[in-house]
Amino acid sequence: MQRNTNLLKDKEFDVLIVGAGIYGATAAWEAASRGLSVALLDRGDFGGFTSANSLKTVHGGLRYLQTLDVERVRESVRERRVFLKIAPHLVRPLCCVMPTYGFLMKSKWVMRIGLLVNDIFTLDRNRGLDPDRRIPSGRVISKQDCMGMVLGIDGSRVTGAALWSDAQMASSERLLLSFVLSAVQAGATAVNYAEVTGFLLSKNRIHGVRVKDALSGGEMEVRAKVVLNAAGGFVDKVLAKAIPGIAHKKILLSTAMNLVLNKSLLPGCAAGVTSRFSHARNDGRVHRGSRVLFIAPWGKFTLIGTHHRPYPGDPDGLAVTEEEISEFLGEAARAYPGTALQREDVTFFHKGFLPMDGVNPKTGEVQLTKHYRIHDHARENGVEGLVSVVGVKYTTARDVAQRTVNLLFRKLKKGTQKSVSRETPIYGGDVQRFEKFQEKVAESAPFGLPRKITDSLTVHYGTDYPNVLESIEKNPELSQTVPGSDRVIAAEIVHAVREEAAVKLADVILRRTGLGAGKHPGAACLAFCAGLMAKELRWDKPRIGKEIREAESCYWPVRGKAS
Repeated sequence: MQRNTNLLKDKEFDVLIVGAGIYGATAAWEAASRGLSVALLDRGDFGGFTSANSLKTVHGGLRYLQTLDVERVRESVRERRVFLKIAPHLVRPLCCVMPTYGFLMKSKWVMRIGLLVNDIFTLDRNRGLDPDRRIPSGRVISKQDCMGMVLGIDGSRVTGAALWSDAQMASSERLLLSFVLSAVQAGATAVNYAEVTGFLLSKNRIHGVRVKDALSGGEMEVRAKVVLNAAGGFVDKVLAKAIPGIAHKKILLSTAMNLVLNKSLLPGCAAGVTSRFSHARNDGRVHRGSRVLFIAPWGKFTLIGTHHRPYPGDPDGLAVTEEEISEFLGEAARAYPGTALQREDVTFFHKGFLPMDGVNPKTGEVQLTKHYRIHDHARENGVEGLVSVVGVKYTTARDVAQRTVNLLFRKLKKGTQKSVSRETPIYGGDVQRFEKFQEKVAESAPFGLPRKITDSLTVHYGTDYPNVLESIEKNPELSQTVPGSDRVIAAEIVHAVREEAAVKLADVILRRTGLGAGKHPGAACLAFCAGLMAKELRWDKPRIGKEIREAESCYWPVRGKAS
């Protein structure tokens, strides 16, 4: 996949998708795999905004049993199974534990019943899965076992713990990119850094969009029979360009922020721990409450989430502030006192948008939207050829894409082609037994690469790893590791540029490799990668400096109050 805006010209697509987050990426794969001609556009990089804000967890929906929302449980478990099946290299089971307390809703006996009910509702959770990717039954463990797993928690009231499994993404960015690559392999055209600036509208019908190339500044028109607005937190801004004067918002925004710690807090299992928090309401009063924070081991890092706030402003103004980080870190430290968390432990942070239904009038807390929405603007606004989708979670994006594309087929007046995305491995994921595959690659030691590197390659690229190594044939120096990393090799940087449409240093550092996924990768790493990209993309010294500064800015919070 190479970035080529010329592929957008002189053609009418069946579907043009605005926004290449996880909902746009899965929709592109869904539509292309079912025979539609597809263009996928994003004003930034693929998955460069809200979809990058992730706890890397593929949730099975256990928490929905609290409200007896069986439909959401079944949907979540089904889609977790799909991810484990179609992307076994990038998604694996994750052990989870939650301490129990007292004799009420958080007690051992209530949790035991909940886990039993969950197992009954999810009897098919492992159907068709690689044995290495199967999800075991949940159970209740003793206080002693809990204290050994959740080190540093205040155990004065703990009675035991619920133990179950969900799934974790090795890289949410690579998983999203794999959907894009799958779509392109099926015939789609995907272009990043291509901003939709307007719509081609005639007699209340959309015929395409106007696009500005964010890199060259050039403008063009791209024609399509149907446009799908999958712009996430920017859905309403896109609609305003398509339907002048539209008054009704399709989405109320809230922010979700997660922290990355450069330390290991848990010996293998993720944990849900109860926290106490307070926040100032708009009326000046202070609300004090409790919630469950999710703390997950992720390689040598730890992920903590999620910090929610209503967001009334312009989505373009989103920023992470130092005040927010300190506030959330303090809450986490109180919930997990034995860890002695300090500000220097926070090496990265994520923030993005989630749709909300409103704010609890009594507490001021965000009430997140529970269900996705698909808007047919022919019915709602009298504008044909435009559909918007508003998603609520990463886990269910593929299922929502399938339902959305079903609607697109009806609008195109084409006979619906059967969806294959539930069973078809995505790019790099055609592996029957991943652990055996990984072992076999390690034994073959391509180009003499050590086990640590081959393991990383097979996780991030799956069966596509040989293509990553092709450049080493002509340049053996590309087998060397990147400064500051013992797992990422120079060939990955070259591959990202040549085959994965990486055109900025941040694309490579944050979304093509894991170099900067947990912390600033170091000046030497940035300079080395920028040097490799400069040779491929013909950057001069000023451009190299600009790319390095832009990449570094991703790690700098702003001063001031929360946005």
